[in-house]
Formats: sequence, structure tokens, C-alpha cells
Amino acid sequence: MDIKFGVYLPTFSRVKTGRDLWNFCLESALIADKLGFESIWAPDHLLGFDSVERIGEPSIDMLESFTTMTALAQATRSVKIGFSVLCLLFRNPALTAKMAATLDVISNGRLLFGLGAGWRKDEFKSYGYVWKPLKERLEESIEAAEIIKRCWTMDKVYFKGKYYNIDGCEVKPKPLQNPNPPIWFGGVGLKALEGFMRINPDGWLAPPLRLEDLKYRIDAFNMKDRGLTIAMEMYTSIDVASDKALEKARRSVERWFGNSAEKVAEYDTSVQLPGGITVRYGATIGSPDHCIDVISRYAEIGVSHFVLHFMPLEDTVEGLKMYAEKVIPYFSREL
Repeated sequence: MDIKFGVYLPTFSRVKTGRDLWNFCLESALIADKLGFESIWAPDHLLGFDSVERIGEPSIDMLESFTTMTALAQATRSVKIGFSVLCLLFRNPALTAKMAATLDVISNGRLLFGLGAGWRKDEFKSYGYVWKPLKERLEESIEAAEIIKRCWTMDKVYFKGKYYNIDGCEVKPKPLQNPNPPIWFGGVGLKALEGFMRINPDGWLAPPLRLEDLKYRIDAFNMKDRGLTIAMEMYTSIDVASDKALEKARRSVERWFGNSAEKVAEYDTSVQLPGGITVRYGATIGSPDHCIDVISRYAEIGVSHFVLHFMPLEDTVEGLKMYAEKVIPYFSREL
């Protein structure tokens, strides 16, 4: 199997702020490009946070995704440009189609269009968006995705739906990728996955699920038979020895997942989703050999693209270098 690696960029930080944050993000993207990584990714959030349970805390510095990735598209040459994932409800879909088409042109056809329905109520409310139940957010997002695809492939778009009315929209120039940039969706709940499968996506960018929970979803929706690219945002910390990797990541991992670093490293952090479904999350923390072992097990069930989310994010540059030297060559040879 052809295994590819990308990087989740450090677009937010408690340590780096303002211009320093941008410079670090740029440095990470340039190094990923130079070292031959497949892709770079930016999350699409309006508030900066480094904990899933962050409630009521002031936002930390966070770069806006579209402007950031457009700048990085011009600065880089080979890496694909992705969103992990774009919240469709933050922007009018016709405008999103126009922005994304322009980004595909600027990047010379390197856009990976990751999309989702949003999941943080505080972001919606603080920026003046209406927070709706998951079912409505999914319906609206699916409608938005349909409009975007039409805008990319049709000369003029007329659309009258439940949430949007488009009256003769013309998106020119079109994206360079034909018929359109690859569309990947994010999400983990079964209802979300079922909904986004209706848009005939090209791939699924999964969160860092325990292997059994990830495989269940791959099989339940016949993703391999449908020809979907199965990608995973892999939270990771790597060092020459596993104990060093664990201690380096401990503070950021425990804040983010709300559990001990040891349990996170075992993919044994439980989260209850709406509807009473429990899933288990974790992170790949350890030596290069340990990271190779974990990645190999996920590759066996169909994951072919690993988006590395370094813990802490401030370790991104050094993490990229170690993965490029110690891990990726293993998967570049004939297996």
C-alpha cells in the first residue's frame, strides 16, 4: 500500500503569538515541502483552544485557515493544501466555492477540500452564527457541499433549497483539478458519516480513533469498496526513546484529551457522542520503531494517509525532521 504523510500545521499556540505564530507555521510548511511530505493541513476554527473541553477560557492566538493556506500555497511548491476540516456553515457556499477555486488555481491544482459541519457551540455563538442541532447542521452542510460541487462543474448555478438560494452563480476561473478538487469529509458519529456519504466524497479524514473503532466505521460504510481515501489525523510525539516522547508530550496531551498521557498513549481515552455512542481516542507516542508499528497496524485496515498532529504543536519542526529520517523511509520501501 502507498502510505502518505501530511502535517497538521501549528496555526494556534499558547507559546507563539502574532507574527511569531505565522513565521513558525510558515517554517513548518516549508520544511514539510522540502522533506517530501504529501500534504499540509490547517484546522478551520475561529477561536483558538488546546483542549477539547475548553469552556469559558480566553481564546489563544489562532490563524484563520483560508488566508493562511492561500499564503502557504504561494510559498510552497509540491505539498497538497488541505483543510482539517472547513466548517461549511461559517461561509456562504457559493463564496466558498469561489475562494476554493481560486486557491486551487494559486496552488497549481494542489487543493484537498476537507469539509465538515462544525462542532464547537462557543465558536458559533461568539461570532454571531446560529447554533443548530446536529441534524440541521448536517443537512445544511450537505446542501452547501452540493452547491459547491455545482459551482465548480457548471457554467451557471441556480439552486433553491431549504437553507440556500443561489440565483445564477458563476464561479470563474474553475478549479484546475478536473472535475473538481478531491472532497474529504471529517466526522466520527455514525449519523455524521452517514450524512456525508450522501455527497459521494473522495475521502474520510478521521480523528485519532482507537484502531477497532476506526475499523468498525470503515467496514460499516464500505469505504474501501467505494474507493475512498481513508486518512487519519494522528496525534503523535516522537523521540529517540519512548519515555522521552511521553514526557515531552505529557502536558499538551493531558490538557487536550483530559486524561493521563499513559492512557492516551494506549488509545484508551473514552468520549461519549450524541446518542450514547462511546468512542476511544488516543495518540501515537514513542520511539520511531513504536510509531512504525502503530502506523503499520492502521495501514493494514486501510488507512493510507496519516496527518501528523505533533504534541505539543511547538515540536512540529523537530517532529517532521525525525519522521522524515526515521519513520517515512520504512514505508517508502517495498513492503
